[in-house]
Formats: sequence, C-alpha cells, structure tokens
Amino acid sequence: MRGWLESWSVRLCPERARVPVFYDASYRLPFAGLELSTGVEPRRVDFTTWYLLETGAVRAEDVHRPRPVSYAQLARVHSAVYLESLGRPETLARIFAVDPSDVPVDAVLDSLRHACGGTLEATRMALARRRSVANLAGGYHHAAPGQGGGFCALNDLAVALKAVREEGFSGRTVVLDLDAHPPDGTAACLAEDSKVWIGSISGSDWGTVAGVDEVLLPRNAGDAEYLGALEALLARMPRADLAFVIAGGDVLHADRFGCLGLSLEGARRRDRLVARALRGVPQVWVPGGGYHEDSWKVFAGSILVLGGRGHQPIQARFDPLSARFQRISRMLSKEPLTDWEPITQEDLEGSRGFTLSAESRVLGYYTAQSLEYSLFRYGVLTHLERLGYGPLRVEVGPTGAGDRIQLLGRAGGQEHLLVDCVLERRRLGEDTYLFVNWLTLRHPLAHFSALRPQLPGQEVPGLGLSREAAEMLMLMADRLKLDGVAFRPMWFHLAVVARARFRFVDPAQQGRFEALMRDLARVPLLVATRLVAEGRVRLNGQPYAWEAQDMVSRHAPLRDDEAIAQERERCRFSVE
Repeated sequence: MRGWLESWSVRLCPERARVPVFYDASYRLPFAGLELSTGVEPRRVDFTTWYLLETGAVRAEDVHRPRPVSYAQLARVHSAVYLESLGRPETLARIFAVDPSDVPVDAVLDSLRHACGGTLEATRMALARRRSVANLAGGYHHAAPGQGGGFCALNDLAVALKAVREEGFSGRTVVLDLDAHPPDGTAACLAEDSKVWIGSISGSDWGTVAGVDEVLLPRNAGDAEYLGALEALLARMPRADLAFVIAGGDVLHADRFGCLGLSLEGARRRDRLVARALRGVPQVWVPGGGYHEDSWKVFAGSILVLGGRGHQPIQARFDPLSARFQRISRMLSKEPLTDWEPITQEDLEGSRGFTLSAESRVLGYYTAQSLEYSLFRYGVLTHLERLGYGPLRVEVGPTGAGDRIQLLGRAGGQEHLLVDCVLERRRLGEDTYLFVNWLTLRHPLAHFSALRPQLPGQEVPGLGLSREAAEMLMLMADRLKLDGVAFRPMWFHLAVVARARFRFVDPAQQGRFEALMRDLARVPLLVATRLVAEGRVRLNGQPYAWEAQDMVSRHAPLRDDEAIAQERERCRFSVE
C-alpha cells in the first residue's frame, strides 16, 4: 500500500488541521458479486481514501496502516461459538447477502480484522494525542456478541473500547451513532459498561433498543428536521472523555437501504455540528453504512470537516477510480513498460497474416509481461489473489478478430481462464477507436444462485471488476493515441453498466436505449435484461428485439442531443 501512497506525497495540502486516518487496501471486501446482489459499492472506502489523497486533504504520511485485531481481543466482545461460526462461508454469506460460493473465508476475515484493528488503533491514537482520528472503515453497529447481520460481522467500536478499557482507560464514553439504522449490536455489546452513553438518530423503526437514546425520524426526513433533532440530541449528550462517531453515509435521500432524506450539504452540516459539540474530546470517526452512489462523499466530507475544510465542495462528477488510475498511468508512462520501441504502422501492416514477431505484442505495443505488470500496479492481481487465485499469468497472441489478452490463475489444482479480451484498432466514421471485440471477466470458483443469478451471455459468474476494466481500456486508448474505446453490447445490461462513459454511435439507437431505461426504471436490472433477452418487451405495442450496435466513448461530447431526445420521446416501452 505504501508504494502508491507515496505518489501523493508531493501534493502538500495547506497548513490546516492534519487528520490522521487508518486505511488498508484489504478494507475492500473480496466479494465479486456484492455489487450485483445488493447494489452496495464495494470500492466505497477506497473512493473516500483516493479522493482525500488526490485533493491533498490528507497527506500520505497521515495514512496509517492498521494491524489486525487478535482473536483474544475479539473474544472480549463476541462469543466463542459465534467466532467459530465465522469460519464457515455460510455464516459470512448470510451477513453480507452473497452466495456462499462467493466467500473466500480467510480473505474476508482478514478484511474484517484489519478494519477492527483500524478502529482500535485510531482509538489509542485519539486518547494519546487528545484529538480527532478517523478509521476509513468501520462502524459495524449491527454485530452483537453472538451474531452478525446487516453487513456487520464484528463490532469494531465495542472491540476497541473493551481493549482500551483493559489497557487502563476508565473514562466516560459516548457513542454518537448517526447511521440511518439503530445501533442494536453496539447496545448489546456494551450493555454492561455503565460509563457508556449511546445516542442515535435513525429512520427505521426496529422497536425499543435498550440502553440507547434513540431518535426515530419519519421516512425521508430532510435536512431541517434532521439537524433540529441532532441539536436536541447533542444537548442531551453527557460530557465525555472519549467519543465514537458513526458518520453514516446511508442518510442520503434515495439511499438503497436508508430511509432518511438528507442532501450532501445536510450531511456536511451534520458533521460540523458534531465536531463543534465534541471540540476538545478525543474522538474516533468511522463511516458506518452507505448504499448510494454518493455515499463515499459523505465520509470524505466528514474528514474535510475535521481538517478545517468543512466548506470545501466535492465536485459532482469527480470519479475517484478514474483519478487514481490516471495517476498510476502517468507513473507507468515514466517507467517504460518494455525496453523496445513500439512497432510502426508499417510493421503492423507487414504482419497482417498474424505472424507477429517472436515476442507477440498487443496492438504493436503491449507484451504479456508489460500487461501483467500494469495489472499489478492497478491492484487487479491483488484483488484476484484475495478471491482465491494464484499464481496469475498473462498470455497474448493474435486471432482472426484482433489481438487477444488472457489472464489465467490457478485454484483447486487447475488453471482457470479469468479474463479473456480481444482488441483491435477500428475506424468508425472519422475516428479510430480501441475496439473491444470480446471481453469476459470470469470467476469460476463462484456459482450462480438466487443471490447471484445468471445473466444472459454468462457461463460463470463475473469478477466484479467491470469498472476497473473499462478504465484500463480507456487508458490504453490514450496511450495508443486513439480517439476512445468502442464496443458492441450484446445484452441490455452491458449497455446499462457502460452508459456513464459510452453512447451509441447512432443517435436514434441512443434515444431508444434511454427510453428503454426510462420505461423499465422500476424493474430490477437483473429482471429487465432477461425480459429484453427473452423478447418480452414491446416498443410502441410491437415486439422489440435488443439492438446490438456500436457504443463509443470519446473525449468530446457527441453533438446529436436533439435527435436523441426526439427518438426518446417517440418511443414507449412496455412489458408483456
């Protein structure tokens, strides 16, 4: 982790309050199907971290890597029977709403123990320095002594508090739980600690939670109502020697699982009120839940508040994954991927019979070794290793449809094909694109189930790396000085996933696609793509078949908005 953090060290932030944060790359849970089955963004913690580093809000030297908590520390909070049950994939699958075949048990427990370690070490630092410290994961408030649930397997706050109690801390502690759901697990874990006060504001009625000053707000309560309730709660909060703050990201309007209605600015005002009320108190901030595309921005805003940047806006279209990959790409451009010069166009024309030179190069540039190194630098290989594959290797070679890249990894005594991609240069209109003739991301250790249903065109479940793959392809096109990336989505869901970066070349097709998305908006994507594939969707009353046409991504916007809008308004889709 330290290697890529160093790339930010030259971007010094202004002299404001420096916020120590705890983070480890293992915080990302190794569930390839989490995003598909639950809609949860598995990169949320990474997005917060990358944004803070990219903007200079946090310096690389202020990012601390935690040690995992020990089982002795966990046993102070959780029962022996429960801790033993976490070694079974079925237990973790139930807690995180994934299929058991999608659970690499050791890697998941490593993630959880590191996250709990981050909260513990943040607590020690907060007490030692008498200041605010953040752990960029944590706030697992539904984990009780003998069970987990709601994406919470271990209660990091309780583990941290009991550990520092053992180490001599005896002061009054407040837990300010501003996640959108009640802190049932935390209350159960700390029920015997008479020096703990727990205050909570939530939008879900789970009945009375013993030992909690619980404020239940009506569904979709907005900024004004929420902030009024918070001021009253803070007025009741006792003076403390230590504070834990769960700055939940699931308070946003339209959060997938939250029931409140805050804006991003409302969440930022929430954090400013809390920081002011806790001034001078050692405090540990953790992110809690968040199931909205902007959830990562909530805790990033919390860190901005703690660092004296509470009024600094986060750009609406800032993409942390793209920003990070572009930075890595710039670093790679300074580290030549090979010791040879790229093949010329004349060389390429001379090898159209697909007898590439002794060392095959994809599109005349990338060797197998250079691609493997790039995948390592972008973190893809590490992610695949955590899913249970290794050693990993890349093969490249020509095909009749373009140059092929394959990533293979061993598991269960055999080698598996994990990534299969065929690329070529193709001219569309006046521009030349990196055309993706074929791309499949395969997770053969996982199985299809009700939680992970089979999508049209899938042979095995996917790896959960489609966003990373798209970003790397865009960077390849940039390096090869092409006008963008193009592909032909053979299924509706592929176009939906790509829509943020790609548009159909044909304006009429783009209009029909937007109308189709509009009219199936209330249908889950997994269901909608099957309905389209099975021919059960009608366009203006007539049977509709999916139109697999070229989509392109380009630096300049396509100037055909009027034609797109006209076709979109002409079309009305319905389901049989």
